[in-house]
Formats: sequence, C-alpha cells, structure tokens
Amino acid sequence: MKQRYSYAILFLILLGAFSCRQAEEQPDIEAIEAEMAKGDSATVAAVVADTAGTAAAKATEALAKECIAYFEEWEKLRAASTDYYRTVVLPKALANPRLPEQNMAFLLALEIYLSQTPEEIRAIPTTNQLLFPIFKVNEKEMGVFAFPAYDTASEDFIDISIENNILARSKLTATIDSSAQYKVVFHPELADSLLKTIDPTVTAFTAKGKVKTKVVNFGSYAGECLEYYNYLLDSKPFSKHAKVLFGSIYNLSLAYRNYPKVDATMLEQLNEKCFDCPSSMEEQKTFATLEGVEGLYFAYADTFPLNNKLDTPSRALVMDMDGKMIYLWYQEVDLAGCSCI
Repeated sequence: MKQRYSYAILFLILLGAFSCRQAEEQPDIEAIEAEMAKGDSATVAAVVADTAGTAAAKATEALAKECIAYFEEWEKLRAASTDYYRTVVLPKALANPRLPEQNMAFLLALEIYLSQTPEEIRAIPTTNQLLFPIFKVNEKEMGVFAFPAYDTASEDFIDISIENNILARSKLTATIDSSAQYKVVFHPELADSLLKTIDPTVTAFTAKGKVKTKVVNFGSYAGECLEYYNYLLDSKPFSKHAKVLFGSIYNLSLAYRNYPKVDATMLEQLNEKCFDCPSSMEEQKTFATLEGVEGLYFAYADTFPLNNKLDTPSRALVMDMDGKMIYLWYQEVDLAGCSCI
C-alpha cells in the first residue's frame, strides 16, 4: 500500500507539472499507469523521466519555433517601417495646414534619421540629435543619457561612441567601481571645454509640457553591469514633481494625453517568453502626440521622482503601422544588468 501511495504521489506531481501545457506536450499517462500496475518502482521512475524529458524537449522546440517566427515578423515590420512613414504618415502630416512649423521640420528630419546607419547617428553628439533620453537614477543627477557603442567587428571590442572619444581626447576614463552603482564620475575640467563646442541649451519635455534648460556638466559611469554617460542638466527650471522624459533639438508642439488603445496594443504585441533579459516594456504607456500628426505617439515606462525602480526605464516614439505599433526611436537604461545575466 505504501508503494502504491508513493506512485500515486509521483503521478499527481507529474500531472500538475504538465497541467498547463498543450495536449501534444502531455506525458504518456497510459504508459505510466501500466507500469504502476506492475508495481516496479524503477520502471515507473524511468517512464516518468522519459516522458517528462520528451515533453520538455517538445516544449523547448515549440518555444524556439515560436520565438524565431516572432522575431522574423518584427524584423520584416521594422524593415518596412521607413517606407510606411515616408509614404503614409509623412505626406498626410505635411498636407495638414495646421501642422506647426517646428513639427514639420522634425518630421522631415525624422525621415532622414530613419534612413541613417548607426555609424552616421553615432557621429552626432547626443544633445544635438533628433531625440535624446533624459533620466535621473540618482538625486541631483538628472541628465541627457548616452550609451557606449561597442565595435563588434574589433577583437578589442572598444567603445566607439562620441562620448568615449571625448574622454579619450582628454585622456580621461570612466571610473569603474561596482560598489558605487548609479554614481556618476563628473569631469568639470572637461565640461568647461566641452560646453564651448556644443550648444548647452536643451529643450526638455515632461509628461505635461516642455522646459528650457542647459547642460552644466559631463560625467560617465562604468560599473560591472551598467555603463552610461550623463550630460548633467540644470534642474532649477523644473518643478519638483515634473516627470522629465526626453529632449530634442526641435521646439516641438505636443498634444498631451494618454491613448489606452495604443497602450493595449503595445502590451498585446509583447511575447515575454522570447526575451532573455528582464524588461519593463509591459509598463510602457503613451503620454503625447505631435500636434497636427496622426499615428505617432511618445511613450515611456518609468517611476518618479527617481528613475530607478523598473528593470528598464525607457523612452520611445512609436508609429501605428496598420494596427502594429512600431518603434521608430527607443532608449532604455538597463538597470537589470542584462550584460551580467
């Protein structure tokens, strides 16, 4: 009786383990029951292990196929997004007589941006780019964030970002101190000369409006699992509770409101099973559109006043492409430390 009771427990555990799987992934219940009737514990265990292993292998194979198809579909959509923007979104916006002039300039620049190579984009200082993210992961350190760009074609795997070039020209390097995570090493001696070569003025956009501010310092952080550069901003022009999100070289006119249907679509599109690293993309929500433009939405995922609670705080510009939300611009801070996982 005790042996039969042990088999029953084993059988129930196996059923529970596979209860949420598809029919084709279920263990061979009949084979297990047959061996249980014979009373051979070793054979029962072998059948359980074999059927469990087979089901697990099938589940892994099915997931691999699902994820390959998922990423292939999105790669095709991204490849088609530039033409869709150029032939559908842009002409419709330019035909709108109420389109603000700065928004028109931004849209035309966005068309160029979407056709640029990563190398061409990297050649432009971050604060002079079309869009750039603003984060504050620590008190008194709100700034425009830039990130390393590693040369994967080189054996040395060096950072070829314009920010690293700035440090290299000044014979400075980021201080590596994994015990001081989220602490930036600022280089005031470099900032003084840097601010003479770039326009320090920044138009920053919050969840409710825009604010004029300026770059006041330049810093770098290099930890074990996180690296970034920080163009420190003057925080005095911002209200205490402002949700500061991104900046642009254009003085954009935004219409501020949330779009629940777009948020729901972005969430439905996610297949979290196919991502190796933690992500907070499921937290993304829209907060604004460009005045006079249909089908483009600004979105973010974050916590405030400090942007350090989510795995990947993010900023994005998404485009509605026949019901699919395509990212035209996206930046995140990898606080989960994916490079160390």
